[in-house]
Amino acid sequence: MSRKKILWLCSWYPAKTDPYNGDFIQRHARAAALYNDIYIIHVAGDETGNTKKPEEGKYQSEGLTEHIIYYQKSTSFFGRLLSHFRWLRLFKAAINNYIGNNGIPDVVHVHVPVKAGLFALWFKRKYKVPFVVTEHWGIYNDVEIHNYQGKSVAFRQLTRRVFEKADVFLSVSQFLAEGVNKLVVEKKYEIIPNVTDTSVFYYKDRKNVVFRFIHVSNMVPLKNAEGILMAFRLLLQQITNVELVMVGDTNTSIRNFAKELGFTGPQVLFRGEIPYYQVAREIQEADCLVLFSNIENSPCVIGEALCCGLPVIATKVGGIPELVNEENSILIEPKDEKALVEAMLEMIARFSEFKHKKIAEKAQGKFSYPVAGKKFNEIYSLLAARN
Repeated sequence: MSRKKILWLCSWYPAKTDPYNGDFIQRHARAAALYNDIYIIHVAGDETGNTKKPEEGKYQSEGLTEHIIYYQKSTSFFGRLLSHFRWLRLFKAAINNYIGNNGIPDVVHVHVPVKAGLFALWFKRKYKVPFVVTEHWGIYNDVEIHNYQGKSVAFRQLTRRVFEKADVFLSVSQFLAEGVNKLVVEKKYEIIPNVTDTSVFYYKDRKNVVFRFIHVSNMVPLKNAEGILMAFRLLLQQITNVELVMVGDTNTSIRNFAKELGFTGPQVLFRGEIPYYQVAREIQEADCLVLFSNIENSPCVIGEALCCGLPVIATKVGGIPELVNEENSILIEPKDEKALVEAMLEMIARFSEFKHKKIAEKAQGKFSYPVAGKKFNEIYSLLAARN
């Protein structure tokens, strides 16, 4: 099987300015790089003032090159305008550098249409290179505050143009893809969900004396971490041999809320923002993942928990029902804390009924790198043969 040259143009991607920005895209890249030569271009604005002049870093591993360019970004009106043109210049220079060293790619792959999709349109017009677009942004609904309908005319026009001209539309969930079809343009799509590094997230036997629930998120309002804490307080009125681990908080607000509820002891433990491998360790030491989100797209942590053999309690929103079934989850309505308490009690009572090793095996067959990588390769092969 010959490896093809695939150029990824990424609006989001992990960088030193934000190491978790689009980390799920990076995992997609690692999956795709199993079968093709993937070259990432991402231009990251730095608002801290630490980047006085453009800097760049190039990171290479087998099948994957990550070219990250940094520039000084301003938040003022005229500064934002200047930053946009600076971004355009640096992105185009990186593309020309790629072409000079590698030639024309077989396929271009855009991740998040705005703004990297601008160059996919240019590439297709100038070089007749087909392009794929994967959307990851869960803005195509009326629950997200900063949703698609509230974006500027220019944003919506570019988004629509990228989807219209794309040869293939990929989405990480059917929920997101249907939102695009409803609000932007009708377009056939394929689903490649977010993936999990199964060398890190895998099944381990666990025999906890205290039943441990775990929640992993950045704990922004849509995640409703406050609702989990309020439900857990109600749970403790009925059963005490339980604990809750909260992973991913980046400020003190959720911890202050926990203190207001009276959680000062070891039954609620906050871990903060921790590295990927430590998240895996925390999940492997838990018994059940809890997500109580008001809206979701395709949360990575569900795949990660399932690959570790954990059953899941989650809300019946967005793309979550696409990821789980009755063999590995209990789904409830959002914002219903009473239902969450009942689900927690049910999970404890039925815990031995869940086939944890089987949950992990099935999840690895759905969320692992090779599974996604083969799907990417099938799409790239068809487009390259057509070109």
